[in-house]
Amino acid sequence: MLINAFNITIKYLDKVLFKDASFVINDTDKIGLLGINGAGKSTLIKAIIGDAELDSGIISKKKDLKIGYLPQESNFNELDTIFEAFNKCVKVEEFVAKSMLSKMGLSDYNRIVSTLSGGEKKRLGLSIALCEDVDLLILDEPTNHLDIWMINWLEKFLIKYNRGLLLVTHDRYFLERVTSKTMEIEHGNIYLYDANYSKFLDLKAERLLEKEAYERKLSALFKKEAAWAAMNPQARTTKSTERLARFKKLEEETRAIHAELVSSKELELSSVKTRMGKTTIEIENISKSIKGETLFKNFSYNVKKFDRLGIVGENGAGKTTLFKSILGLIPVDFGTITIGKTINIGYFAQEMPDFNKNIKMIDYLKSFGEYVETINGKLSASQMLENYLFPPSIQQQQLCRLSGGEKRRLQLLTVLMKNPNVLFLDEPTNDLDVYTLEILENYLESFMGAVIVVSHDRYFLDKVADHLLVLENNEIKEYNGIVSDYISQNPKVSIEKEKNKKEVLNIPRFTSQEKKEFDNIENVIEEIENKIKLLKEEQIVYSTDYQKLIELNEQIEELEILLLEKLERWEYLNNINEQIIEYRNNKYK
Repeated sequence: MLINAFNITIKYLDKVLFKDASFVINDTDKIGLLGINGAGKSTLIKAIIGDAELDSGIISKKKDLKIGYLPQESNFNELDTIFEAFNKCVKVEEFVAKSMLSKMGLSDYNRIVSTLSGGEKKRLGLSIALCEDVDLLILDEPTNHLDIWMINWLEKFLIKYNRGLLLVTHDRYFLERVTSKTMEIEHGNIYLYDANYSKFLDLKAERLLEKEAYERKLSALFKKEAAWAAMNPQARTTKSTERLARFKKLEEETRAIHAELVSSKELELSSVKTRMGKTTIEIENISKSIKGETLFKNFSYNVKKFDRLGIVGENGAGKTTLFKSILGLIPVDFGTITIGKTINIGYFAQEMPDFNKNIKMIDYLKSFGEYVETINGKLSASQMLENYLFPPSIQQQQLCRLSGGEKRRLQLLTVLMKNPNVLFLDEPTNDLDVYTLEILENYLESFMGAVIVVSHDRYFLDKVADHLLVLENNEIKEYNGIVSDYISQNPKVSIEKEKNKKEVLNIPRFTSQEKKEFDNIENVIEEIENKIKLLKEEQIVYSTDYQKLIELNEQIEELEILLLEKLERWEYLNNINEQIIEYRNNKYK
C-alpha cells in the first residue's frame, strides 16, 4: 500500500470539494482520476503530495514513499539549458536523458529554457517525471502539448510502467488502455472503481440505476416526513427535535441524490440549420513561411458545407498558423482565401481570452447573446450554462472563482452562443474534462455546418473527423479516414528521427564509444532477459518462502528497469545507424 486516505474533507471558499472520502492506492495501481472541471482533481493531488491542507481526515503514506509529480505548469531556472534543467531534477545516464528528451521533441539539448514555449516546458517536465525513480507517479494532463505520435509512444511507455500511477487526463484512449482503476470525484464524493474507462462507465450506470431506485424510496419517505414537519401542533416544542434534525438531513440527502442523477443524464443540444450559400471557404494556392522556414506551400482546399475535417501534424508543423491564416488573423505569403457572405465562423482558440474577473458568469455569457437557436427551440444563456455543467447555483459566481478548466468550458460556450455555421476548433480538448467533451461531441455530431478541428486527442478526432489534413515536410496532404487508421499506417519509430536543424554537422555518425556500444548492445539485452527469466523460475521454486520471494522480486524489478533503459538506448543508437545507412545510400546513388 502506498496511500491510505481516510475520511478526508477539503473545502474551497464556501464549496465542499469532497467530504469524508476514503480510498487506498496500492503499489502497482494505475488509476485514472475523473471529475468535471472544478470538482477538485488538482486539489486532491496536492493533498496527496502534501501541498494542500485537509479540513478533516488523514492521509497516511508508506514509509519513505517517493512521489513523482507532473503539474499542469512546470517551473525551471530560465537561464539553464534543457539538459542542465533535466540534470538538476533527475540523475540518470546521459544517453537515457537525451533519448527521453528527444522523444519529447527536445533534441536541441543546449537550448536555453527561457526560449521554450509553455508546451515545450511541459514536455521537459514530462521527460523528467518519466525518468524519476519513484514509487508513485502522478501526471496531471500529460498529453497536453504532445502531438499524436508522442502520445502514442507515451501510452505504450505507461502500459509497461510497473509502479503506482495516478493519471488526470481527458484522453479516453489513454484511460482505456493504460489504467486499471478509475477514481471519480462527483458531488463531494470520491468513488474508486476497479475498472478501466469503458468498464467504469458500465459500473457507474449500474450505480446510478440503483441510486434512482433509492431516490424513489427516499422521496416517498421525504414526503411523509415533510407532511409531519408541516403539521401545526399546539406547541411547537412537542415535536421531537431529533426527528426534525433527521428530517433536515433527509431533505439534504434527497436533494444531493437528485442533483447527481440530473447531472448524470445525457444532455442533448443540437444546432439549427442556417442558410449557407454556394461559397463556404475557398482556399487557393496559399503558402506561409515564418522566419525563413516554410510551413506549407501551394495549398488549396474548398471547405464543404458539412465537412468533418481534422488537422494533424507534429508540434511546430504549422497547424495553428494554418488556422489563423484561413481566418485572416495573420497574412499568407501567397494565394487567396475567399469566405462566403453567409458564413458565420465560430473560432475556439487555444489562447484563453482576457476574462473580466469581477463580472458574473451569467452576465459574461449574455454579452455574447441572450439566446441560442437549437432544434428544440431557443435556449437562454442560463440554460446553455446548465447544459454545459454550470448549475444555476453557481451561475452568479464571478469569473475569478472559476478553475482554469471551467474558464475553458465557458470560452467554448461563448463560441456556440454566436450560432455559427462553420466551427474552427484549435485544440478544444485541452483542459476540458471528459464529461464536457462528450457533450461537445454530441453537439458536433448533429451540428448543421462544417467542423474543422486541430487536435492531438485521438479519441476526439476519431469521433468528430472523417478525413484529415496532415502537415508534414512543409506540405499539406489529405487523408481519407480517421486518425487511428492514419497512425497505424504511418508509424513513427521515434521522434529522434527528426533532424536537428541547429546542428552544425549534418552528417550522421557514431562516436567510437557509441559504435562499440551498438555492436554489443543486443547481446547485453539478451543477457538481461535471460537473467530475468532465471529469476522468475526461481520464484516458482521458492513459492512458499516469503522473504526469498521479496528479494527475487526486487532483483527482477531492477533488471526490468535496466532492460527498459537498454531498449531505449538501442532505439537511439539504431536510429543513428539507420541515418548513416540512408546517408551512404543517398551519397552513392
